[in-house]
Formats: sequence, structure tokens, C-alpha cells
Amino acid sequence: MNSTFTKSKVRLTPNNNPSGNRFTATNFPTINFIIAKQPAFLDPRTLRLNGTFSLLNAAGAEPVNDYQTAGSATNGATLNNRIGVQSCINEVTVQTLNGRNLENLRNYNQYLSAAKPLMNNTFDYDNGLGLQDSLLCNKSITNARVANVQTEFSIPIEVGMLGDKPLNISEKGFHGLQLNILLAQNAQALQGFYVYSGDDGTKVRIVQPAAQQAFSYNLENVSLTFDLIRPSQEIFNTLPSSGIISFNSISSLTSTLLSSDQTINLRLGVKNCLSVTHSMLPSNQVNNGLVDSFRLAEPELKSQANGSTVEVAKINQVQYLRSGQLFPYNFVLDSETQGAEGNPQAQIEEPALNSITLYENRHQMMNPNTQLGINTSTQFGGDAGTIPLNYPQAADPSSLFLLGVPMDSQRQGVDFRTNDYSVRIQSSLNDTNANTVYTFCRARNVAAFSPTGIEVTE
Repeated sequence: MNSTFTKSKVRLTPNNNPSGNRFTATNFPTINFIIAKQPAFLDPRTLRLNGTFSLLNAAGAEPVNDYQTAGSATNGATLNNRIGVQSCINEVTVQTLNGRNLENLRNYNQYLSAAKPLMNNTFDYDNGLGLQDSLLCNKSITNARVANVQTEFSIPIEVGMLGDKPLNISEKGFHGLQLNILLAQNAQALQGFYVYSGDDGTKVRIVQPAAQQAFSYNLENVSLTFDLIRPSQEIFNTLPSSGIISFNSISSLTSTLLSSDQTINLRLGVKNCLSVTHSMLPSNQVNNGLVDSFRLAEPELKSQANGSTVEVAKINQVQYLRSGQLFPYNFVLDSETQGAEGNPQAQIEEPALNSITLYENRHQMMNPNTQLGINTSTQFGGDAGTIPLNYPQAADPSSLFLLGVPMDSQRQGVDFRTNDYSVRIQSSLNDTNANTVYTFCRARNVAAFSPTGIEVTE
């Protein structure tokens, strides 16, 4: 590094640390960090939330997750294996020191359940992501065994602002930052794990054991670490005292899908929209400790509260609109034939993949196994019988179904300040089973900074 710049490593403890340094969903659900104003650049690539994760029942005992005793009194408590400890984070807010919002992402864990598997493939889950969080893996039985003990984690905060662009936290930039993290309910974050049994030789029947007693999670000894890059006084003096800063943000909206031909209208309110992504889940499973509240499900015509699917409502056609006109595609996306034949619905899922990756989709987990649950072996790891595949190597045969569309391949963004965004979904729903639709909008923002503070202008 040039001698005119120096790098320092910083470790912060929460501004609101409770007694015992333990944050829980019921007693201390909010974590606040203050990053003071100083003549330096924060490197968001290095920012990590650190701590110790544990699961405990009312008596203070840890689970004993074992596929051979599935459904026992102490069994069936773990986290989603695709997002791990980040299942526990419901909302992330990045603010200025005077409390002005720069980015607020509600349903942060739902967003990651959609984004993380489409930005990492099975090899990433097996060979790298587990170094940040040992609960990240291909099979839920694997992370269920990890959940039997206390585990340390060091995870990134994956919101739009904290990407790969250095953040000037001096008075010639953001004037310092504060990070607020709101924890999720126990019933939303926790779930059972999966075991598998052969069905017709090509697919599997997923059986999810439920814990017979309630568990809750704890985050202890939480800290925030990151690198600061400090310019010399000469370099800092050459920086302008006023100007504009460009940064990305992600926002979340929630709606309901109920009928066979439904148009969802949303006011995004952003000038430079890069993409919109939709994930879906039956509404009776959103905050349900008996099921995985972060699975990427197709709409369900009939389902049970314990997570078992009775009938899937295949999506036939999708239309994306801007102010009532087809946009960015001037045609209807039709995958009715593929859905009826049980094939990947490529015409509607390819845009959804690109809405997450913005066309950089070399590392993603979509394949016939994860999309359709096709059993490529006699039995899967996790089956109570013969286990021909290694636990970490056999991916869970669960859905990766999404809807979504990239707005602009040049990443400049499309104006939705005065134009409504709509998505028309045609399926086999019949008004009997409500499905919650999570919508995530990625946008490019511009903020003006001056000696008096910072103001988001678009």
C-alpha cells in the first residue's frame, strides 16, 4: 500500500451491550454500533459481525439433533442451512450519526434466503462459506449437528451500502455511521432439519421433525470488526469538502398472492431501480417454528401448518409492468408447459436469477436437484437407512423458486419515483390459501455531503 495511506483494524462492541453480553429475541433484540466520524475510509469488504451462537431450551439444555432419533423430546432445533446465523437478523438499518436513514432493509433474513444461494454454488457452501459461519452448508442435517453446541461466527452484513466501495466516514463524506440490527423472533429463525426417504425413485419425500419443546437462540460477546484506510493529512486536505456520493441500497415490501390471476401493484419510490426480486412462502408458515420460514417455495394451493405441502400451484405466466405497460420485456413470460411437465421453468426463473446477480451468475445453486427435488442417487445423506453420499456433499433437494427481473443491464437504473411497478402472476391458485410475497428492490442512490451533514438526494 502507498505510504500516504495507512490501514488499521478496528473492533467495536455494541453501544447498548446488555448485562452478560447476551442478545436474545425476547429480552434484548436490538444491537447498535456507532462508527465515529474520522478522517478515514471504511472498507466494507472487511466488515464482520462476530459473536457466539447457541440454542437452548427452557431448562438451558442444548438440542441433540440426530437423524436416527428424529422427533425426540430434544430434537429438531436448528437454523436455515443456506443463511445460517443470519436467520436471526430480521432488519438492518444504516444511519448517519444524527439518525437519518441511508438504508433500511426489513426482512433481511428473507432477502438473504433468496440472494445467497443464487450468488454461491454448492462448492462455495462446502469449501468456503463455512469459515464465516459453520451453520452454512448444503444439508440441513449437517448444520443441525453443528447446532448441538455453541458455535462462533464472523459474518458479513450483506446490505447494499456495505458492498465493495470504500465509504468515507469523515466530514467530507458520511460524517460517521451507525448500524442498527433487529433480531428475528425465535419462531421465525428456528426450524427443524430434514431427513429423506425415497418416493418413486426420482423424487424424495421431505419429512421434517419438530422439536417437542421450545428452543430459543442467544448471541453472545457480539462485536463488529472492519478495516479503516487513513489517508495522510496532505491527501485528506485535497479531498473536496462538498460533493455527491453514489451508493446502493435494498428495500423490502410485503404483499399477498391469493388468486389465479393477480396483479400486485407496488410504489417503489426510487429513481434508479436496478432490479426487483420476489420470493414466496405460504402465509401460515412465515413465523412458524415447525417449518423452514426461509425456503423459496412456489405458491401453494393447499398446505398444512406443519410445513407439509398438499398441492403446489404452478405459475403459468408472469408479466412485469411499469405504469401499466410491459417493461422491461415487451412480451409475456410463459412457462406453463415446463411447470406442467415438472421441468425447470426457465423463462420465468432466468430473469429472477439475473435480478439477484445482475448477470454475473457463474456462482449459483440452481440445478434440477435444488429446483425440482430430483433424486440423483438411490438415497440421500440424512436418510435413516443406507447413506451412499457424504453429508456435506449431497445438497438438500429443496426449492429455489423465485420471480424477479433486472431493470437495466447497464446498471444505471430505471426511474420509479412517479411510475408504479406491477407484476401479474397467473397460476392455479383458487383464493383458498394465502401466500406471502416478499419484494426486494435494489437501487442506486445519490447523497450530497457538505460540512453541515449529508442528505440523500435520489
